[in-house]
Amino acid sequence: MRIESLLYATLNPIVRFLLRSPIHGIASRNLCLLSFRGRRSGRRYTTPLSFVREGGRKGRKVLLLSSHNTRWWKNLLDEPAEVEIEIAREVHRGLARAHVEDSGPFRDGVRRFLTALPCDARVYGIRLDREKRPLEEDIGSAAGHVVLVEVELTGAAER
Repeated sequence: MRIESLLYATLNPIVRFLLRSPIHGIASRNLCLLSFRGRRSGRRYTTPLSFVREGGRKGRKVLLLSSHNTRWWKNLLDEPAEVEIEIAREVHRGLARAHVEDSGPFRDGVRRFLTALPCDARVYGIRLDREKRPLEEDIGSAAGHVVLVEVELTGAAER
């Protein structure tokens, strides 16, 4: 098992617990829980991720970034994939699309995500300019190792 996988296997249950607890506020500002079904197994998976919700608290689009080294996003390649996303203990249904290749939607989404959450740029090897905006040449080269997931929220999930 790679060290990165071992780290995620250790930290993800702790983060899931925290985000679902009464003290979720210390992490809910930029972390959410994405739940989806395995495309082959049909099994339900939930993973914590950094997120950007466009349009504020009532916005209908959520952006997520991840590394190609993680494999969860492969379950979203059959577009659009039905997901649930939990933000600050509110669960929403949505349709997710994964962008893994260099394209207009990939570049635009990565740019919007990192402009809103510049502290994540270093994680993905993308440099920022003096105004803390991602450098275009780095966004283009990120397609080989960064995955962008766009979730269009469709409504509240029934629990």
